[in-house]
Amino acid sequence: MKRILVVLLLAGLATRASAQDPRLSARFTPAIAGRLQLTVDSAAHEGLPTDPLVLRALEGQAKGAATEQIVDAVGRLHVALAEARSTLGSAASPTDITTGAAAIQAGVPTVRIAELHQLRGTEPIGAPLSVYLDLIGRGASADRVWERIEDLARKHADDNAYRRLKPDDVGTR
Repeated sequence: MKRILVVLLLAGLATRASAQDPRLSARFTPAIAGRLQLTVDSAAHEGLPTDPLVLRALEGQAKGAATEQIVDAVGRLHVALAEARSTLGSAASPTDITTGAAAIQAGVPTVRIAELHQLRGTEPIGAPLSVYLDLIGRGASADRVWERIEDLARKHADDNAYRRLKPDDVGTR
């Protein structure tokens, strides 16, 4: 019985080691890469996009962030990805989930994300949310930008209509 348990344990470790994202193991100590990989594996098990998690870790490392900050940031992104998928539904694309998570982390209420998703129907929400975040970051009024995004969504505008929006089109804070 002990031999079977040992074999199963070793098989599990071998599977985990082979599933380790090489980008993490190349840039982090084995202990930190392992912690990050646990979050990535958890997200994969939940059916969430995992590449944004790896990229967040690599970004933090490239910027010289402390390892605990990186682990925490990856964990927060994991939570935001799960919240975005919950808001958008299980059929949402990985791109929409990722963009939704970025919007959630930027403080966009999930009710707005859900409303945009509903207004857009089968169209992706990436372009409208990206423009929304960009315009707010450039000093535009969040409420005014949202009104304009909402108006375009009600009119079934294409992504280019959103991309043409400028801060002057919506006003500043």
